[in-house]
Amino acid sequence: MLHLTNRDFLKSWLVFLLVLVIFSPEKTQAHSGSTGYSEVNIEGQEMVYDLYLLADLVGGLLLIDENQDGYMKENEIKGARKDIEKLILEQVHVELNHVEQIPTIKNIELTKRWNHDMFHIELEYPQISSISSYKIDYNLFFNEVDPKHQNFATVVFNNVSNEYVLDASTHIIEYKNATNRDLSDISAKSVGFGDYLMLGMKHIWSGIDHLLFILALILARATTKDYIKIITAFTVGHSITLCLAALEILSIPSTIIEPLIALSIVYIAFENFRKEKTKWRWLVALGFGLIHGFGFAEVLRGTLDENFVLPLLSFNLGVEVGQLAVLLALIPLMKYVSNTTHYMKMVYSTSGIISLLGLFWFFERVL
Repeated sequence: MLHLTNRDFLKSWLVFLLVLVIFSPEKTQAHSGSTGYSEVNIEGQEMVYDLYLLADLVGGLLLIDENQDGYMKENEIKGARKDIEKLILEQVHVELNHVEQIPTIKNIELTKRWNHDMFHIELEYPQISSISSYKIDYNLFFNEVDPKHQNFATVVFNNVSNEYVLDASTHIIEYKNATNRDLSDISAKSVGFGDYLMLGMKHIWSGIDHLLFILALILARATTKDYIKIITAFTVGHSITLCLAALEILSIPSTIIEPLIALSIVYIAFENFRKEKTKWRWLVALGFGLIHGFGFAEVLRGTLDENFVLPLLSFNLGVEVGQLAVLLALIPLMKYVSNTTHYMKMVYSTSGIISLLGLFWFFERVL
């Protein structure tokens, strides 16, 4: 049977932490990737598709900002119109009644959607006799720019609305009439409670910055009661701002929130170097939870309609379940190693690595 000394355990812990950071698929990305929106209306003989894409994403791919001053001017957008049209026609395909349709791009304009500059692209499809089936194949950005890109789609077909989340693995929305309902294996399904629950869980698990913040929070030696107070405070904090931000009641740009999240990681990690016990750590966790909630809400912004209760609650529950799973794995480990000789060395070294990563993310997000 293998017996590890405290020093061996410390080395193993550091190796594990470094591997987690180095090989994480989200090394420097804050969350689940970029977001786009699709609003599709199909009624009778007509189909209209309003597509919203992040201006930075499109601009970076097509090099629209010619003078690289950080702003896309009207003349630059006008000059890039053909490139934008070409991108859409190549990457977004629509079939109506099993026949591919080529849209007319009525308008391309730069607009604001939840404090983000986005291209609003209006697509109008040829009128055909009585639309009974449709297929939308969305392939934007998955290969060229962002494999974690998601598009939140709402399709209204004959006054019936369904919502979908399109990503690299499920990028097709398909409806066939009653005589033929066999759907593609990669066809997106209308989203419900379980989908938003899983989205929330994936969101917390894919955000290395949030995971390291949670780790830094519980590194300091504490009682079970203290752990519960800290995590409860953090949960209450981010639940409040997640709801306010997702419902667009309170708006703070991500350009402010993302650097603040990075600084919160640095602060908590540095606090672990203090020898005296931090009495009000739960209050600090509450404050930083308010900041992190805005980051969690980024996924839902602009997607909620009048039926917002189920998506909002299930997504938030998913975040909590994902966070709880991480804590159930970490807290028993913290309890075990807190009784070892080299525990404080482990706390200092791990906190040092976390604080350096937080500083790196801060400068990356402000520059």
